[in-house]
Amino acid sequence: MTLLIIIQIIIAFVLVIFVLLQHSDNEGLGLGGGSSLGGLMSARGSANFLSRATALTATLFMIMSIIMTIAASSNNEKKILESLSNTTTNSDKSKDILVEEPSIPDSN
Repeated sequence: MTLLIIIQIIIAFVLVIFVLLQHSDNEGLGLGGGSSLGGLMSARGSANFLSRATALTATLFMIMSIIMTIAASSNNEKKILESLSNTTTNSDKSKDILVEEPSIPDSN
């Protein structure tokens, strides 16, 4: 489980980097000049690369989130709804306990 968390953190960090590298007009880094070849280092090519890399990283992030959820739930014997019913019964028991209020000391 620790390995999955570390991988998830790395993917989240890479996703943030890819999002921050993109230009607001989806022009990517704005690298390259007036090259009309549409290569990787042109403005359009870097935008396509960053868009695809961001989409791929976001997909990996979602898949890892689902995998971590399944891995975490497989370790528990109880289901989520069963654990919620236990907490409500515990809170009902705590209401039955009377709490004494502090008394005001007598002044001499």
